[in-house]
Amino acid sequence: MVTLAWNRFVHPLVPEGSVKMEKIYPASQLLEDTTKNDLISLSPSMGKGYIQGVQFKSGIQLTTADYTLQHPISQTCKPSFPLPPSITFGFRLSGWSRSQGYLAGQKRSWELRPGQAGCACLPGLDDITITTSMERVVRVLIYMDLERFYSLAEGEADALPPQMENLSTRTFYHDAPITPAMRATIFQIFNCPYQGWAKKFFLEGKVLELVAHKIGQIEAVDSRKPDTRPLTPTDVDRIREAARLLTNDMEKSPDLNQLARSVGMCRSKLHRCFRMVYGITPFEYMRNRRLEVAMDFLMEGRMNVTQAAYAVGYSSPSYFTKAFKKYFGHLPSEKSS
Repeated sequence: MVTLAWNRFVHPLVPEGSVKMEKIYPASQLLEDTTKNDLISLSPSMGKGYIQGVQFKSGIQLTTADYTLQHPISQTCKPSFPLPPSITFGFRLSGWSRSQGYLAGQKRSWELRPGQAGCACLPGLDDITITTSMERVVRVLIYMDLERFYSLAEGEADALPPQMENLSTRTFYHDAPITPAMRATIFQIFNCPYQGWAKKFFLEGKVLELVAHKIGQIEAVDSRKPDTRPLTPTDVDRIREAARLLTNDMEKSPDLNQLARSVGMCRSKLHRCFRMVYGITPFEYMRNRRLEVAMDFLMEGRMNVTQAAYAVGYSSPSYFTKAFKKYFGHLPSEKSS
């Protein structure tokens, strides 16, 4: 392992840092030339997949990633100069990571979970350590400085949700499940039909659309009191095992009672803890993973729609088609063709 000086291309909160990787890429080359696609492919010994970045003339930066690591990796990033106030929007379709860092001298930690849409403004960031698991990571990150963000409101910053006012002086973090509208926009970002400048115009429009979806979600935040009972490390391990069991056999997943017994929890506690860890119910998690695996089959051209439906446990191709369209925003036949 060697040290890599990596800029916002990997973690947009850190313009320049030290990240443990196997190959050195000059940070200045990653986002400087926006006339070409900035792409990093993982070496076979490290894993498979890619991280790709685009910087638009507006100053907004987009990073997409789809990779699977051979082993968990911890990245430690330390800014070499004071960071300007900035805001990041993150959308994680799969995979999880845990972050620890010092914000204004205080140690903070948080976990980035699959199926979550987050928005963060972290002024006073001193350093951050990110541990990424071996699960497949599919995510979108959007970064811009606060001045740019507020300028997009065109003098109507007071129309933003109250939670997003005066972000330059305080820490702000919000996460909630990715909505179907967000997921449809993310799909379009990953499957842009254009090349060259048309692609850049298309992507920038979709980036702003995704930001709008997230701001709307923050504005309509659920007023119900959240469950504040803490989870023990044992509870978290059991929930992760439950998630593994749900997707271990797509064609024959356990029901909730079987799942609860398998991980040593009662049904109600499993349901409550699962929502706290993943933000969705066990049924929603299983359904989402089935549809995501089916999408992989279709994109790889390995199966047609009916075969993909049966392979992930759907007995009715028509019901599969309805669920697929609701989740991804388009018919499975559009991808298989």
